[in-house]
Amino acid sequence: MGDGGADEVLVVGAGPVGLTAACQLARLGVRPRVVETLAIPTTESRAVAVQARNMEMLAALGVLDRLEERGRRIPGLEISDGRTGRTHARMEFGEIPSRHPYMLDLPQPDTEAALAERAVELGVVVERGVTLTTLTQDDDGVDVTLRSASGAERTARFGWVVGADGGHSTVRAQVGTTLHGSFVGQHFAMADVDVETTLSLDTIRMFTHPDGPGMLFPMAGTRARVLFQVAEPGDGDPTLAQIQALAEARMGGAVNCSDPRWLTYFEIHHAQIPRYRFGRVLLGGDAAHVHSPAGAQGMNTGMQDAANLAWKLALVARGRADAALLDTYHDERHPVGADVVRQTTTLTNIGTATGAEAVVRNLAFFVVGHVRRIGEAAATKTAELTVAYPHSSLSVQHGRGVRAGDHAPDPAGTSVAVEQLLARPGFTLLVFGPADLDRLAATLGELGTVVPVVTEADRGVGVVDADGVLAHAYGLGSGGLALIRPDGYLGLVADSADDRLLHHYLQVNLHVGSRATA
Repeated sequence: MGDGGADEVLVVGAGPVGLTAACQLARLGVRPRVVETLAIPTTESRAVAVQARNMEMLAALGVLDRLEERGRRIPGLEISDGRTGRTHARMEFGEIPSRHPYMLDLPQPDTEAALAERAVELGVVVERGVTLTTLTQDDDGVDVTLRSASGAERTARFGWVVGADGGHSTVRAQVGTTLHGSFVGQHFAMADVDVETTLSLDTIRMFTHPDGPGMLFPMAGTRARVLFQVAEPGDGDPTLAQIQALAEARMGGAVNCSDPRWLTYFEIHHAQIPRYRFGRVLLGGDAAHVHSPAGAQGMNTGMQDAANLAWKLALVARGRADAALLDTYHDERHPVGADVVRQTTTLTNIGTATGAEAVVRNLAFFVVGHVRRIGEAAATKTAELTVAYPHSSLSVQHGRGVRAGDHAPDPAGTSVAVEQLLARPGFTLLVFGPADLDRLAATLGELGTVVPVVTEADRGVGVVDADGVLAHAYGLGSGGLALIRPDGYLGLVADSADDRLLHHYLQVNLHVGSRATA
């Protein structure tokens, strides 16, 4: 593999973003080559929270159960005064519109391990100790130089390259782009430790303090991530004694830390590249955007980048769609990344406010914690459930129904969950009411599966929606269709199950039927 395949895909980086891209590509018929500089997987806990939107995607991918075995469900977030212990606010995830109304906390190596297991099942091999050093491209492909751990170099040619190689991305540098933003920010001390505490470990906790906030992210057992804002630290890493002193001062003496696995300082940067696509090279995750860990958005946003890109790249790499489809990756995901950078910058500034600004902040926390509608809205946004693409060229609406570009609703009360349907590779076409299913299936072809929504069991075909909850959620009780993309978002929504609408959408909006050109 990887030595002349015009349609072959190289994924650079085997973190959560690269592995998600690789798994999604493989299940859609494109087995990529994956290279990773690290000879062995990292042991640093890094990103520790998986949001609901990602859990929906990972359930369909066949990974979520493995993560659940390794992690801890977190039903809420609590903000307290680090000196008095008085609660400012509590934000609950239990009412967010998802089948996974919680946050799942586990160290990043466990997330990577579960994705790597799935990758092996899908026939993907991660080549570790291999570094991309150079990259050039023309209209027909991408030439790269790969260096092994021994220092030996060889060149290879690929049809497409996905840069998921992190904040110091070589792929980003090789295409000649840079991150634009702020590279001077607040400093934090962070520790991956065991904790002993009288506080419940089913809650993420933020502690306000005049000297800067503290945060506690519980993981499985007694393991937790703690972090504290500090002055510019200088060289070296913090000691366990320094971490414990910060915990004593800013967590009300309620947390004792021991058995450190990882101690480090970091400085917050907020930046994004101007474009996500450069010809036959596409960038995602930290290679495309970096920001504060506030809100636990980074890894989750990157994995959603990968889910958005993979199905489009699979169609193009297999010659089923024109490469113009890949422009929609930037069109859809760049605004999301920009919003995350703004949102996390604001959250960080709020969390680190002092003086009069801190008083105003605490009042705002009180409102969020005591006005249910505001609290639920904040929880829903944190879970990334408000991300949608209503203005995308891939979001087409004909008549009434749920908004095209939104994530596909998945209400309880049906015989099969929508996320279970999405476990089938490709598109899922939900059909409500009378329709010529054979014509729709012929039009969709191998791109996906036609699923009729029926009110009673009929020879085991379709989704049984006896009480009409699915029809109500989609606004198509009188008939119509909803085409769910492989990443779970709605492409075409129509109040008529007309195969001509589907045919037009596939040809004009998805560019299906045209051979890929860069």
